[in-house]
Amino acid sequence: MSFTQQTILSSQMTLPSSPKNQLQVSIVTVADPDDNYTTMGAASTKRDALINGNGVAPRRGTQSVDASKSSLLSLFLDSENELEHFISHQLVLDGKSLSVPGIVATSRYASTIALSQSPEIQELVAASRKVIDDRLATATSIYGVSTGFGGSANTRTDKYDALGAALLQLEHSGVISTSSSHLSNGPLPHGDPQASTTMPTAWVRAAIAVRINSIIRGHSGVRWVVMEQMQELLNRKITPVVPLRGSISASGDLAPLAYVAGAVAKHPHVRVLMPSGDIKPASELDELSPLALKPKEQLGLTNGTAFSAAVAALAIHDAVHLAVLAQACTAFATEALLGTQASQDQFIHDECRPHPGQVESARVIHSLLEGSNLARTGREKEVTITQDSGQLRQDRYPLRTAAQYLGPQVEDIIAAHASITLECNSTTDNPLVDSSTGRIHQGGNFQAMAVTNAMEKTRLALFHIGKLMFAQATELLNPAFNRGLPPSVAATDPSTNYHAKGLDIAMAAYVSELGFLANPVGTHVQSAEMHNQAVNSLALVSARATMTAIDVLYMLFASYVYVLCQAVDLRVMHAEFEATIPATVRRLLVQHFNFVDAGTDSGNLPPTILDCILEAFEGSSTLDLRDRIDEAGRAAALPIYGALPAHAAQVPACIEELKATLFESYTKIRLDYLRGNKTASHMLGRTRRLYEFVRHDLSIEMHGLSNLEDFVGADGLGRRSVGDCVSAIYESMRDGQMQKALVEMFM
Repeated sequence: MSFTQQTILSSQMTLPSSPKNQLQVSIVTVADPDDNYTTMGAASTKRDALINGNGVAPRRGTQSVDASKSSLLSLFLDSENELEHFISHQLVLDGKSLSVPGIVATSRYASTIALSQSPEIQELVAASRKVIDDRLATATSIYGVSTGFGGSANTRTDKYDALGAALLQLEHSGVISTSSSHLSNGPLPHGDPQASTTMPTAWVRAAIAVRINSIIRGHSGVRWVVMEQMQELLNRKITPVVPLRGSISASGDLAPLAYVAGAVAKHPHVRVLMPSGDIKPASELDELSPLALKPKEQLGLTNGTAFSAAVAALAIHDAVHLAVLAQACTAFATEALLGTQASQDQFIHDECRPHPGQVESARVIHSLLEGSNLARTGREKEVTITQDSGQLRQDRYPLRTAAQYLGPQVEDIIAAHASITLECNSTTDNPLVDSSTGRIHQGGNFQAMAVTNAMEKTRLALFHIGKLMFAQATELLNPAFNRGLPPSVAATDPSTNYHAKGLDIAMAAYVSELGFLANPVGTHVQSAEMHNQAVNSLALVSARATMTAIDVLYMLFASYVYVLCQAVDLRVMHAEFEATIPATVRRLLVQHFNFVDAGTDSGNLPPTILDCILEAFEGSSTLDLRDRIDEAGRAAALPIYGALPAHAAQVPACIEELKATLFESYTKIRLDYLRGNKTASHMLGRTRRLYEFVRHDLSIEMHGLSNLEDFVGADGLGRRSVGDCVSAIYESMRDGQMQKALVEMFM
């Protein structure tokens, strides 16, 4: 019996009998209810039915998903909920409660911010400024206020304002292109001049929010009015133009933050991007009041890790989503490949090897497979050595060891998220002011190695996630491994349909680039600034590399999700076709052989007819449909000839009619799926929402209609290319739509 038969169908049907002849044909109907843990819950089931206390509400044979604060799933669901809140509500900065979703809301969704109105916080900020002013009144030497900077800290001056201006002067040294790729009469640039030299608006907005949150802690000696000016920039959607490169994140992100400081002070050398899209000098900003920075404020604005931490926060937010999506896609792939839920059994993970990330990954994947009619759910059946002869006894590594492979990545991403959250609620200035004692501390909190380490482990985790998804995808696309699916998940004749072959190649490119990007950045530190910064973190460079890796991984996921939807459509389409075969066989056997050769014993039929047909059809998935049907017909003829040797003359006519009927049946069913009249939704577990998001929300249809019609007619090339479809999925991931659908899978 074929693997698909064992998985989707399992019973017997007896042909109508006569006194003279009875042939028994084994067929497939529906899976044995005892073979499943439980059916899919009602659509109205809410999150508290999935997560209750420490996990999924217990059901017969199910496993719970850890919903503690340390779990990835909880982190993802809480983050999405918090993001929705901050998109429509003002974000209040108080120096201690800034979250990653809050940063995402103000940076990517332009949510407004407010400074905490707590009298205690305001007094602390004022007190720290008073400490600086008091020291200046007594001509006390303060680093960066009366001394030079870094390796030049042996110089002294009482020209405090001039020193502050000199600091911004030295830091306004980044490369920012002023040319346009569209207006230049010279040679075309290699890339967009603006995008290749300046930071994205979202990054700059995030950094401003993080810097305010650091200053408001009252350790920097920066006045409240300066933070209000920064608040105005964010709330009015005015963005300083900041160079993309030039920070080694040693004394913080000096150069990038200097451009923010310049915008705050309306510096003529700093340009700003207006909501209208125009760029103009900050000195021409009528929206901001004139503001002269006081001694120490230039240093207080620039000496910190805000850009590194901000970009890292945006990266880790997406990394959490991608890690959860990897678990969902693994469950989806288990269905597409007719895999087993048993690989995620809690004995394997909770009892035998209870690494937290592994345990959680297994529980999530197991839970998402509930109600699936494609995956083999519940306890694995024990069979004899003859019952599963020739069948793969267990799933291959990309499915079977997915929890073990994803687990460490989950743990690293959770740890990185905690580190970045802490960094965004820290004071990373130097010197630091303790207003309670009046002391000024000289240290190095600007050394952003905590951010670097968080990004290095995140980027490596992203590569491993991408590698696993690629391994699953290539198994789906290869007929040698995909258990009966056609090559490249082509819905029509593979001789003229290579559907996802281009995606196979593209995904290889993506995962290769991810492998390169996974290399550590921190090992490339160079001594800088008169050997004063002999060690530095390169945190911003690492965060930028992580953002690139995230973008590449989104491309890989978009391709993979597209392939998964096509694969389950094909799987369900084939199952529907195979379910029609028993009735066809029964009718033809009665029609061609009833009342002949009295005494023929159905027990003389060696392998059952249905088994032969299905195994031949599934085993010939690389052939065009007519050739597959011919293979199935030849396979059906053998047991009939063997059982009815005296009536061999009638067999060819029976087989020809069988082939014609099967061809017509398959063609009709396939057309229903290609036209969207039928879908695979009813066969899926909790992954159904991901499938429906692609098919319904994004209106991405099953591929193959153009190939079926030989690319002729008004829509001969199809309404959208494969790339257009994958791009739509990619955009849905980047703009947050996919995340909402993923949340609904756990509701």
